[in-house]
Amino acid sequence: MKSVKLDEKGNTGLNLLPFNKARTRAILRIGPHNKQVLSILICGMLADWWGDEIKGQELPSVRFNLEQSVKNSAYIHNLSVLMFELGYCSEFRPKLVQKSEGLQDIRLDTTVIRFNYRLTLFTYTNLHWIYIGFYHKVNGVTKKRIPVWIADYITPLGLAHWIMQDGSRQAKQGIYLATNSFTHADCLYLAKLLHEKFKLKTSVNKTGVENQWRINIWKESMQDVRDLVSRYIEPEMEYKIK
Repeated sequence: MKSVKLDEKGNTGLNLLPFNKARTRAILRIGPHNKQVLSILICGMLADWWGDEIKGQELPSVRFNLEQSVKNSAYIHNLSVLMFELGYCSEFRPKLVQKSEGLQDIRLDTTVIRFNYRLTLFTYTNLHWIYIGFYHKVNGVTKKRIPVWIADYITPLGLAHWIMQDGSRQAKQGIYLATNSFTHADCLYLAKLLHEKFKLKTSVNKTGVENQWRINIWKESMQDVRDLVSRYIEPEMEYKIK
């Protein structure tokens, strides 16, 4: 192996970029990946996160994204700061994106334009295993599925982010998790995992749309849910577990 010569200031003269710089090649961006970050990302893939596969000259990579409505701005802004501080994205603020050309509001006699905040992570080659775990082709269409290794990453922290993104608190009832994009078998498996790992009482219910299902965490388990996730829940999202 060739030795690297240093100049008088101790620099190599090579254009080396660390993992947390935007111009670093995805294949060279090797970390850090701790269990907490993976839990947030992987449980988020059960909810609102999605992955874009990037074809590479050597290996494919993945870029993960999350969008939230402006009413959840505190949540996605705080998450963006966290991911920025850990070196996973180049901006500490999410990007404001327009989601429609404008919808006519008859009541106000005006056009309403909807916006979301989007958090986009760097592109990673060594996180491509998450992409291939979640996505597969069905009749030529890319669809989500539950990875066989998901149990290792469903933690109280991950569950908190899952609830904040896709949880719906029912009055005097439990929490619905909007697992609409997964099959009935996948939803049954996830419900079973929540019971086995955290002793939560769960069921899988129809959404009212054909072949769409959601997981219901029963009201009898709400105190257990609060004990598990309350320290991770953003103040603006506390209504989902009260």
